[in-house]
Amino acid sequence: MLQITYDETATGGGEIELRLGDARLSADAYFLALDRGCQPETRSPAKVRAVLAALLGQWHQQIASASAGDVVDLPFEFTDEYIGCLRCQVEKDDVVITPGWLMTPGSTVVPSHAIGTLPAADWEPRDDAAALQFSRDILLKEIRRNQGMLMQVDSPRTDPTSIFELFRGSYGTELLVAAVAHFNLFGRLAREPRTLAELQQDLNLAERPTVVLTTALRAMGLLDVDDQGRLALTPLAEEHLVPGGLFDVGDYLGLAASSRGTLEMVERLRTNRPAGMDEGEAGAAFIYRDGVASAMEQSDLARHFTLALAGRAKNVAPVLAEVLDLQNVRTLLDVGGGTGIYSLALLRANPHLRAVVMDRPEVLKVAEEFAGDSGVEDRIEFLPGDMFTDELPQADAILLSNILHDWDVPECRQLVSRCAAALPESGRLLIHDVFLNDALDGPLPIALYSAALFTLTEGRAYSRAEYTAWLQEAGLEAATCRETLIHCSVLEGVRKGFG
Repeated sequence: MLQITYDETATGGGEIELRLGDARLSADAYFLALDRGCQPETRSPAKVRAVLAALLGQWHQQIASASAGDVVDLPFEFTDEYIGCLRCQVEKDDVVITPGWLMTPGSTVVPSHAIGTLPAADWEPRDDAAALQFSRDILLKEIRRNQGMLMQVDSPRTDPTSIFELFRGSYGTELLVAAVAHFNLFGRLAREPRTLAELQQDLNLAERPTVVLTTALRAMGLLDVDDQGRLALTPLAEEHLVPGGLFDVGDYLGLAASSRGTLEMVERLRTNRPAGMDEGEAGAAFIYRDGVASAMEQSDLARHFTLALAGRAKNVAPVLAEVLDLQNVRTLLDVGGGTGIYSLALLRANPHLRAVVMDRPEVLKVAEEFAGDSGVEDRIEFLPGDMFTDELPQADAILLSNILHDWDVPECRQLVSRCAAALPESGRLLIHDVFLNDALDGPLPIALYSAALFTLTEGRAYSRAEYTAWLQEAGLEAATCRETLIHCSVLEGVRKGFG
């Protein structure tokens, strides 16, 4: 119904084509490239798409907020002589659209902030495009679809990593206070350094919570490993965190010992179970395990959690598409693909590619919505299933994007093995995730993210060495590892030749 495309190869700033029903309207992008309200330092094609996306955001706001009887002008073409726009007569449920011109120079407004500043001017309808009537709801969806396509072409201009670090910072407080006020970890190690296994036994914790806790404390500079491989206090911890020390600050940290977040973290560490599970029931609230009640099988909860994760994915996916060379890949299987945002970005960047997104049925309902607004819906399909038990269709490449960190080591090894078995010779397994240092001593932002994963899932963050061992165990050769965004990297495993 409504389609806006941008040809950056055309002369000047490129050319915009607006398709409305059977009408095709062309516009020069020169003044969009000059826009001083959006990325004023550049005139790049990326800027033009950003200005168009901003303009469409204004369109959506105007149509959504209009009352019956209002007349709204939606500009899309800016020239020295006029502003080309769509005049919208808003009715209760419908909108009648007439293409035409406002007879005022387009150079007098800033396109990215045009609506609300359009000058009063004579209006002339075009004689080569008739008025069309559309449902207001459908028009709003079409505007959002076009805006989404323009916004997802390029990577974000700014890096949102610091926002995620601030959000996850509370886990550092909770782990530190738990170690001081609930487990007396520093007092125990002050008496004698211990191996990880010995400390685990001393604290009466399982292996996973012990690794999560000690990794974070090492990343904070409070624990180290001595020449015998034992965990020991650093000078900082020895002076300030040993009970009874002259400069001990443990009582100060203890002010948060009874906070809700700290008590919740202590419960997670002691039980080795993610939040949201009934007493005595193994499983996870936001991952699916056969035979266990899961939020991912409940429509509203699955939708809420899937859309929440989309906030990170829509930033990271374009960068993943930039760093991955899929020239020789024809089919991609996106296991646990969620919204399908990663697959959609890869499809946009690789016109020859086809993708299959495999996930739980309730999750795929959300993915189908995203695909319907993508412009590549003819090259993506959705496969409901259980990645641990159902057959994985063979593909040239399999993507595990932020999947393995939801599971404990046995499940990770199992899933890597299953994916490897579904690959042809020279097939590629793409593990897109965060990576701890091989020594499990940081980096601190990833160690704190590991704590977040620990509280919500059955997993944690893993190191590149751990992933590499699982790839080799499954008959794959670990190849390149490239950074994407928000602490993520993609590690490739290549299927060895048969025979």
